[in-house]
Formats: sequence, C-alpha cells, structure tokens
Amino acid sequence: MARKKTARFTGDYETLYRRYMELTREVDHLSTLREIGLAISGSLEMSETLPIIANVVQGALDVRRLTILTPDRAGGLLLPVIAKYGGDLITRERLEEESEPRKGSPAGQAMDTRTVVLTHAGGANQAFVPLVAKNETLGVMVLQDRRDGQAFTPDDAQLFQQLGSQIAIAMHNAELYALAVTDGLTGLYVRRYFDLRMQEEFAQAQRYRRKFSLMLFDIDHFKKFNDTHGHQTGDMVLRQFAKLLQQNTRRSDICCRYGGEEMAIVLPETDMQEAALSANKLCALIRGHVFSGAKDESLSVTTSIGVAVFHPALKGPDDMVQASDQALYRAKELGRNRVEVAGL
Repeated sequence: MARKKTARFTGDYETLYRRYMELTREVDHLSTLREIGLAISGSLEMSETLPIIANVVQGALDVRRLTILTPDRAGGLLLPVIAKYGGDLITRERLEEESEPRKGSPAGQAMDTRTVVLTHAGGANQAFVPLVAKNETLGVMVLQDRRDGQAFTPDDAQLFQQLGSQIAIAMHNAELYALAVTDGLTGLYVRRYFDLRMQEEFAQAQRYRRKFSLMLFDIDHFKKFNDTHGHQTGDMVLRQFAKLLQQNTRRSDICCRYGGEEMAIVLPETDMQEAALSANKLCALIRGHVFSGAKDESLSVTTSIGVAVFHPALKGPDDMVQASDQALYRAKELGRNRVEVAGL
C-alpha cells in the first residue's frame, strides 16, 4: 500500500512539475512577446522599424544571426532587407548577394505554408518564420543558431509564429504610413509631412538652441521643358531628380516634394555654411548629370536653390520657408542654375 501511495505521489509530483514548466515557458513566451511588441511598435518609419526589429528580436531570442527577407516584385526571389549578426547591423546594400529563390527553399516553404520551418543542416540550426499580416505574407524572418548551442524546438516554433505576426503588423503599419506620407511619383515625402517636420525641427531649435537649415529647389524652366519633351519625360526627370537628392544627402535629411517641380530638403543639425556647401554640391551634381527621356534621349537639367537657416529672430517655420523662398526667387532672378542664401 505504501508503495502505491509513493508511486501515486511521485506521479502527481511529476505531472505538477511538467505543468509548472509549461506555465513557466508560457510566461517567458508572453514576456518576450510583450517586450518585443512594445519595442517594435514605437516607430512608423520603415527605415527605423526594421533596425529596431533586428536589434530587439536578436537580443530577446539570443540568436547569433537574424535576417529579414521580402519577395521581389515578380515574387520569384527573396531579397534580404536587413540582418543582425553578432553586434553588426547589416543593411540592404551589403546584402544584395544573399538573395535566394523562393521556390524549393525553406524560406519559400515557410512563406507558402505560413508556418515556421525548422532545419538542421551543416551544423546550423535555422528557423524560417513567415511574416503574415492582414492575410498577406510580407516576407520571412530567418533565425540562425541559439547562442546556448541548443536546437530550436516545437515550443520555440510556437513562439516564433506569434512573434512573426507581431513583426508583420509593425511592417504593415510602416508600409501604410509610407503610402500616406510619400509622393507616388518621386518617392519623396509629401508636403504635409514637410510641414509637420518643419514644425518639429523649428520647435526643437527654439527650445534647445539647435541648428537646422532648409533648401528649396526649383527645376529651371520646367514648364518649357514639359512643353518641349512631353509630360511623360517630365515625370521621368522628376523621378531622377528626386533620386539624386535622396542618394546624395544624409539619412537624417528629409527630402520632400514641395509642389510641382519644387522640392525641399530639411537638414537637421546643419548650419548655414554646411547647408550652402551641400546646396552648391547638389547644384553642380544636377548640372552635370545626364537625365534620360521617354525616348531614351539624353537631357540636361539645372536647378535653382534657396537656402535658409534657423535664427531666433524667426517667429515660426513659415518665416523660415519664406526666407528660403525669397532666396530661391533671387537665384532665379540672377540667372538660375545657382544657389542663393537667405539673409536676416
């Protein structure tokens, strides 16, 4: 009888212990999901959201490498957009050679089945996590090698599945935000976003005595250019012009389509000398660039630029925009294809 009681007690204890361990894992999973969810929901800018995801998730899951891949336009290739390896955050430009076919790959299988795929090959443990939001598969997150050397388990896969949904929602929201604040033709920020950022930068400059500058661009004789070459070529030139601005400014600079053929750049932490130097470089760059037309013809374009810098005497962002606009007008009056700086 004593043996039966002992056996029953041992069995009850083991059952309770297993349940305790299950609850502990569930609490750990919920804690991890909450920590990551709070971190990745703090930004709507995709350029900020992806690095936050990579940094936070790799740290929380304690994996050696994390990579996020998204399908190309045709859907046949998966392109890496960001990776975190050790302490190194690797951006899209350095990952171009790491694309892989969707068909026949574990990453493609995860996307197609919308379930986590675990693999162990060549000494590497990998988890391929589908990123699904609003019934749309946005990509796949690849987790490689836990730092403790253990293989990924079905319990891990369950956590990763939930985590993938959180990450996908953050990416989806960032995409929606980008559509709301980005000009469809040029890919630059829209006017209302420009107004918002000018208000923010102006308030920061007033409160903390920070410097910041503004450039306004006008493509010289653009109406005549459109009349001569057609609106299709005009649109192509606007896109190429915008791309030049994006490629030749800092990540912190805010490139916007101000209206029509006018564009603007808000330059945080930039004084007048630095802004004028940057404006003259951009003016020369555009002057020397060969633009392509709708008929693949080579075209030349020039721009006039007005530059203004924050000064405590300015009452608000509208005053700064007006100062830059007046400098732009002066640049056009003095012959175009030049930079003019606003005076106070």
